[in-house]
Amino acid sequence: MLHIEAKMTIKKEQIEAFLQAAKEVIVASQAETGNHGYELVQSTENETVFYMLEKWADMDAIQQHNESEHLKKFQSAAANFVARPLKVSVLTPLAR
Repeated sequence: MLHIEAKMTIKKEQIEAFLQAAKEVIVASQAETGNHGYELVQSTENETVFYMLEKWADMDAIQQHNESEHLKKFQSAAANFVARPLKVSVLTPLAR
């Protein structure tokens, strides 16, 4: 299992449009093979900072997601929403 954390800082005046676009990509991504979780959360300290938290079975599932039409559509729209460059981290859980 791999996790992705994508930090997005959104222009204040674009938050509503961003949330609508995010809703569409979340629903489509949750239906993808290999997806085990996909949610959007908002910072409690800064209302313009959002994180997309994702869980994927493996790198193949992530690659397929990265090539999906719904993600490409979201990325294109996000160019209008973001105030800073997107920061994406791929993470692996540690065994306990």
